[in-house]
Amino acid sequence: RQQAAAARARARGYLEAPQLHITEDLLPEAPINDVAPPTLTEAQRQATPTLRKLPVNDQRRACAQACTAEGKGTVYAQHLRKAGGTLLRQYLARYRCKPFDTIVSKRQRLVQRGVPRAHTAHTVIQGENAFNPQSILMRPSTVYVTILRDPISRVASSFFADDGVHFENWLEGIQRASQERSKDATAFHSSQRVWPLSVKIHEEVANYYVQVFSGVAAHPITQKHFDAAVSTLSNFDVVLVLEHLSTPDGRKEAMSLLERALPLPSIARCPPSIRPRPVNSGRKGVLTEGQRRRIADLNVYDVKLYEHAVTLMNARIASVDMECAPRNCSAAPDDSLNLLHGEDALDSCGRLIPRKCRRDA
Repeated sequence: RQQAAAARARARGYLEAPQLHITEDLLPEAPINDVAPPTLTEAQRQATPTLRKLPVNDQRRACAQACTAEGKGTVYAQHLRKAGGTLLRQYLARYRCKPFDTIVSKRQRLVQRGVPRAHTAHTVIQGENAFNPQSILMRPSTVYVTILRDPISRVASSFFADDGVHFENWLEGIQRASQERSKDATAFHSSQRVWPLSVKIHEEVANYYVQVFSGVAAHPITQKHFDAAVSTLSNFDVVLVLEHLSTPDGRKEAMSLLERALPLPSIARCPPSIRPRPVNSGRKGVLTEGQRRRIADLNVYDVKLYEHAVTLMNARIASVDMECAPRNCSAAPDDSLNLLHGEDALDSCGRLIPRKCRRDA
């Protein structure tokens, strides 16, 4: 009779769940707490971002540039996604890598590590992680370089390169990841009383620049994050703006800034140059006015930081370099402290410099 009743219940699409007799052995285990964040050493704690404004130090910049003129110190570049970062990488590869003397195959160029050009400084490029502002205080003999682009154009370029169709879904997906990243950073700060030593920010649609240069993942951004980012960017030796490179005069002015910060002997063959290239490499399209307003609303602080970068670049173009006789040019990268951490420019020689050049003098 019980089997017949169960069959009728199944026919009606309903069957009561069997009642389990729970014993002590079947009781659910207590929830396991999230894995505790790693304990930082004292040296690492000293190297974490603080969101405090850095003093602008023109003398530091002058001495760092004097170090690179001697082929000492380090050059650090912050590669910002869809903002002309690859163009900057190409320039730095041509600065650091000794040109090829003969024509070699693409395969040969990609598998072999480049040879450093004489009288050039060790060069690293970071394109995945946020910048650590403590680097400026703890590695002062470093030349810091970056390039920015209008924030709305940057997000549009990223959209058309990644998806190009489902704007709202694309935007919301990245924002969810941004909120999770911010939540993790806040939880780390609550337990450790310091911000994470390193934050990976590969993609972002809301105030990307401010997060990168403040060194802290945050959603939403506050005035404190913006002030920290402004002070960091003001201490960079070379700040370029992509839109400024659209004319020959603009490229010439940008080249003068780079050449002053990264000088080469006058006899050096094949000196580096800025070669404009398309930034967008995906689906072509134009944002609607509504989409542009949406991006602008998400990037209020980034627009202000971009305007500061334009002012900073123009001031540096018009300025006269200070003189400095450097006493200490030590600026060794330290991955464990996230200081000057990035890809060695010599690893990108094969894919970023011309196949053949006249022999280097």
